[in-house]
Amino acid sequence: MNPALKIFLYILVWGGCCQCNKQEQSIKISDDKFLSSLINQGIDKNGDGIISPAEAEVITTLNLAGDSISDMKGIEIFVNLSKLDCASNQLTSLDLSENPALKELNCNCNQLTSLIVSNNTSLRILRCSNNPLSGLDVSDNTALEYLYCENNQLIALDVSKNMALKTIYCGSNRLTTLNVSKNAGLHKLNIMAMSSLFKVCVWKIPFPSTNVEVNTSGSPNVYYSIDCRK
Repeated sequence: MNPALKIFLYILVWGGCCQCNKQEQSIKISDDKFLSSLINQGIDKNGDGIISPAEAEVITTLNLAGDSISDMKGIEIFVNLSKLDCASNQLTSLDLSENPALKELNCNCNQLTSLIVSNNTSLRILRCSNNPLSGLDVSDNTALEYLYCENNQLIALDVSKNMALKTIYCGSNRLTTLNVSKNAGLHKLNIMAMSSLFKVCVWKIPFPSTNVEVNTSGSPNVYYSIDCRK
């Protein structure tokens, strides 16, 4: 082989390897508290102070509760994450679009005004209580069984696509109506502390039946109907 060609090919291969290594370490976790929490849990296997995609992709569970985290940028490299607990932090937004394996999420007690879980179609348990959320879209979370979203600022909650739901806790919000007519598998419904709530559309009357536990404490205006027209 021509010596000049050999040198060119060597440089090309070497440069490609360097580029791969650069890309491997290019994910930046900007929140120092987030990075420290990950390092303290032993995820940084090579001790370089960086969480690489290779180190992240083997992780299926993360417990980051109460770690004073305000920004979760970088969570997207945890592509096989199935359980995430980030409760009691200082998060104002949380986007889990790149975590399709997620089945359990606890983001209670933050400062969330935005929560994106539309790509998390395997999600079974969602806890997002005690936040200032004014909207929550769970229409694509068809596997959802347990929804805890009480003590937010929700003015509407659409669970018509969530027919696997067994438990809904949505008290202490600003709902005026609630339609659970598609949720005939419900065992628990908590709609307490909402004087704003009037009609609750259900799948049958009388309601609740003996296998459904309903808490309406502090919601004196609630009545049930099978007429789901607005």
